[in-house]
Amino acid sequence: MKRRAQSSEDSLDTWVERVLRKDERALAQATDRVEGLIISVSRRSAIAETERGLRKVKLMGRPAVVGDSVTLAILSDEEAMVVEVAPRRTKLSRPDVDDADREQVIVANIDIVVIVVSVGTPPLHPRLIDRYLVAIQQGEAEPLIYVNKIDLLKAESELDVLNPYRNLGIPVITGSAKAPGVDVELLDALKGKMCAFVGHSGVGKSSIVNKLKPDAGLETGSVSEGYGRGTHTTTASSLHRLDDGTTLIDTPGIRSFGLRALEGAQITSYFPEFEQFDCKFNDCTHTHEPKCGVVAALESGDLEKVRYEAYCRLREELE
Repeated sequence: MKRRAQSSEDSLDTWVERVLRKDERALAQATDRVEGLIISVSRRSAIAETERGLRKVKLMGRPAVVGDSVTLAILSDEEAMVVEVAPRRTKLSRPDVDDADREQVIVANIDIVVIVVSVGTPPLHPRLIDRYLVAIQQGEAEPLIYVNKIDLLKAESELDVLNPYRNLGIPVITGSAKAPGVDVELLDALKGKMCAFVGHSGVGKSSIVNKLKPDAGLETGSVSEGYGRGTHTTTASSLHRLDDGTTLIDTPGIRSFGLRALEGAQITSYFPEFEQFDCKFNDCTHTHEPKCGVVAALESGDLEKVRYEAYCRLREELE
């Protein structure tokens, strides 16, 4: 009697189980441990920086990201496994693309998140800045806005849209990755910090990192003239150190940036400029209630209209 042919799904499950058992046996036999820092993560592998040099890393199902401090089990001179991810002091995260209820951490233990925008191509998008600011506050890092391609600026008034962020005390620096010389203002703002560069595809994140660290050798791409969209040249985050103790993390460009669902009171907490205005009701939504101090400030000009619009937009999207 012939045996039924094994299905491809059964074969795959068997193969995965065999690989996992092999990794578990290797881990059980590996008694050598070392601390490390994840400096690169891709879909298939990760690299950790240790006192013994760089190590290729198996994540073993542990969600380590660039910037994570990890404990490694040494398997060979070139390979190691992550056995523990240390608690993160800060992070930048978003909902997982495939499962909005799951958190996708992009980078960890950063001090500053540099939101890179550009003049012209792709155009400057305040809405994306607003979303990043919420995520940065959630992750307890500090924001900085960098306007790249300033050489394409046609009129100074194009940058007026950034005034509300300046008024909040958020540093706004302008420059160009193509300009000769060192960007002293940006370097001074980042000195000694762990910094992640984020933003739309095509704004020049990788070009800026290459300028700050010429031997980084990051691949850069162009922007479509028809759509003003950049190509996804950077497909994985990577970490690069400067001699002055500054650490730069280049991240893949994005087309959109999602936020997890929030309640009204939580959304309000991410607009700190609202705190100075008194409302009649403690649970005021700042949308329709009588004697709302926020709405009164908007009408008197004491509150930036673009920030109030951003608040209302996020309430509608996230509640």
